[in-house]
Amino acid sequence: MNKIKFLSLLAIGLLISNLMLVGYVVYNKTDRPSNNDKNRQPGPRNIVIEKLHFTEAQITQYDELIKWHRSEIDKAQRILMMSKNRLYTTLAENSTDSMLKNKCFEDIAAAQRNIELIHYKHFEDIKRLCNGEQKQYYELLTQEIAELFAPHRPKRP
Repeated sequence: MNKIKFLSLLAIGLLISNLMLVGYVVYNKTDRPSNNDKNRQPGPRNIVIEKLHFTEAQITQYDELIKWHRSEIDKAQRILMMSKNRLYTTLAENSTDSMLKNKCFEDIAAAQRNIELIHYKHFEDIKRLCNGEQKQYYELLTQEIAELFAPHRPKRP
C-alpha cells in the first residue's frame, strides 16, 4: 500500500468519525430541555411549583411574582456591582482614603442586605399564594430554601 492511498483512507476515516461526532452532538442536544420550555426545565420555578402543588391559577400568579422578583434583583445587582467597582478603583488609584473605602464597604453591605430583603419578600409573597393544605408543604420548603436556591458552584478537584 503506498503512502497516498494510506493517507487518503486515513482522511476519509477521520471525516466519517467527525461527521458521526457532529451527528451525535446534534441529536443528543434535542433531548435536553430548552430555556424557553418552562414546564421541562429544572430550576427554582418548577421546584416551588412541584413542592407546593400549585394549581394553574397559582402558577400564573407565581409567574407574575417571578417577574417582579427578577426585575428587583437585577436592579439591586447593578447597584451592588457599581459599589464593588467603586471599591476596586481605589486599588488602581493607590488610595489611602480609608473613609472612601469604608463608604464603599457600607454601600456593598447595604446592597447585599437589600438583595436578601427582596428574596425574603418574594418568599413571603409565595406563602400568601398557598392555600391551607399547601402551607404545610411551604413549611417544609422553607427548610430547604437556602440550599435549593444557592448558586451552584463547580466542585474543586
